[in-house]
Amino acid sequence: MSAFQSHLQAFTSVFGAMRIPADQIHQLEKSAPNLMVYALPVVFAFTLLEGFLSHIGEHKTYEKRETIGSLFVGLGNLAVNLLMKVVLLFGALWIYNVLPWRMELNWWMLAPCFVLYDCCSYWSHRISHFNRFFWATHVVHHSAEHYNLTVAFRQSWVQHFKTVFFIPVALMGFHPVVFFVASQISTLYQFWVHTEAIGKLHPFIEKYFGTPSNHRVHHGSQEKYLDKNFGAAFMIWDHLFGTFQYEEEKPVYGLTTPVENKTNPFVLNFHEYRDMLHDIKNSDGLKELLFFMFASPAKIYRHKAEKSVKQMNLILAEQASGERIAEIEKKGERVLKLAGIILILILLLSQTSPAQSNTKEPLPTPRGENMLFFLQRDPDANTVIYELNYNSAGKLDQDNPVKSSWIRYTEDGKYKDLTLIENKFAYGVKCKSLGNGEFEIRLRAYKKMPLYLKRSEHDNKYRIYIRDEGKDYLLKRVFVRVRGGSFWFPKVEYIDLITVNSASGVEILKRINI
Repeated sequence: MSAFQSHLQAFTSVFGAMRIPADQIHQLEKSAPNLMVYALPVVFAFTLLEGFLSHIGEHKTYEKRETIGSLFVGLGNLAVNLLMKVVLLFGALWIYNVLPWRMELNWWMLAPCFVLYDCCSYWSHRISHFNRFFWATHVVHHSAEHYNLTVAFRQSWVQHFKTVFFIPVALMGFHPVVFFVASQISTLYQFWVHTEAIGKLHPFIEKYFGTPSNHRVHHGSQEKYLDKNFGAAFMIWDHLFGTFQYEEEKPVYGLTTPVENKTNPFVLNFHEYRDMLHDIKNSDGLKELLFFMFASPAKIYRHKAEKSVKQMNLILAEQASGERIAEIEKKGERVLKLAGIILILILLLSQTSPAQSNTKEPLPTPRGENMLFFLQRDPDANTVIYELNYNSAGKLDQDNPVKSSWIRYTEDGKYKDLTLIENKFAYGVKCKSLGNGEFEIRLRAYKKMPLYLKRSEHDNKYRIYIRDEGKDYLLKRVFVRVRGGSFWFPKVEYIDLITVNSASGVEILKRINI
């Protein structure tokens, strides 16, 4: 009996804390240290150091407009946190007082509280990627196309909606002060992982802890990196629930649909809500309205694309039935946009690459002093070529160093410019200077795959390269094999990419079977 009483007394000494009167909320607020404010000088010092090293070094990780946008978003978020501190503390206090297993203020309880908080943070983060309502509170964090410490400042001003995911930790009975300190430590921990200045750490650390390498994967937009590494301080949750991915090739940062305005914090914070309201306004009934609010962003994207295709088919049917030309002209702009979506669907994989054609009469191989690479598809009787773009002074155009055009073999081999739709949505390219005479080139049909335009070490001429596992491969030809299907929905059998190893000169063929 005495042993039982001893254990009961020990239990009640931990879980038998007295209620905290509501009128002591301000005293409780003072006893909850605001670690975020104390850490600000250190945070800004390291950010300035990283920015300075980026400025004087060859690897540029900062972009002026993006940095300004991050700072504006961060300052707004700091103000929101200061305003919400009392509100959230009052909510935590209310939960604490209704529980029968309240814990005393013991700092050793910070360790289990932090681990449980990190688990809830994993699920909050993961759900934010698969539910549009919560994605809207997180998308600002992924909108940066450069990865540096200022990305940590990009926290949504309405992220407190996600507090609901941390109620299970509060229900454990932790003292409100312990709960809030664990929350702030979690936020501060995630600051240092937003950098490219730190490479991979010891394998044990990379496997079980949140590191810059692991979090770079999370911000990558490549297929293998999408929706991976949701853990904050610990990667154990990603291992347990099948979302872990090591960093392999360099991630491509940013959203699949970039935000044009990079400085306005209101646009950065609320553009997804604007798009959501637009979709809700144009929804067909309650079911689609709820779908646009709570489905995953990927499913919503596919649904809107399929819906656009159906609308395009209706427009084409109206044209075939001989509707008045005046009515068709009014719908012209809409047709162009929908045609662009269809072209994207057709060419979704068309930048991956070339190989041997299975046609009886292989297409000619184009030649040219300024040609970088070319794209062909079978069946098709024409070729798209990509060449260096020189201005009237004979110098490479720094804004648009690569131009694309047709070789129309069906028209006696004439060279023709791409149409507006082809250039904007399909075969055109988007160029960005990386400094030191190098450029990043992306095909508009599939922006996730970067190509790199730079001078060859062998002859000092400009060439196009792709990068795989840290190595540069000279891109020569892209080939898409189509077998069956229709004009609008061709069945792509495989895509070939012919490259050359820059070091050995050996040609490498990579085939992607669809």
